[in-house]
Amino acid sequence: MLRVVPLLLLLPLAVVQAEVDDAQRLTAAALAGRMGEVESLLARGVDVNAKSGAGRPALVLCAFQGNRKTLLALLAAGADVNAVDGQGNSALMEASARGHLWVIEELILAGADLNLKSASGRTALDRAKLGNHLTVVERLQAAGAEEGGGD
Repeated sequence: MLRVVPLLLLLPLAVVQAEVDDAQRLTAAALAGRMGEVESLLARGVDVNAKSGAGRPALVLCAFQGNRKTLLALLAAGADVNAVDGQGNSALMEASARGHLWVIEELILAGADLNLKSASGRTALDRAKLGNHLTVVERLQAAGAEEGGGD
């Protein structure tokens, strides 16, 4: 016998799927620096702290790529400046590892934790030193960052 599922029972599943799709759109747009799309999604109420399928917050992805304008839009919308991915990497750590000084400046102004440690025990300063980004190292040290001594 064929059972008919009332449409109202399926509605919550559709809402959950739409939220997941929007989160993926936001993280992809943040990674690619598609400012207009990020602003549009945020205006529609998409969670500014949405994470990618791999568990990386939009702000972390944006910082990794060095997308300053998009980063500013996410911060203005209330993104958690100290949000981390599954390995404990924050936006400041990712920007430091890549040498994105202009992004680091914005994150420091937004109150990023300079001495937050990743799961491996590394800080933003450690990541900047590993990448040999001397200007970033100097800026982080001037702001009070310390080494984490990770592995």
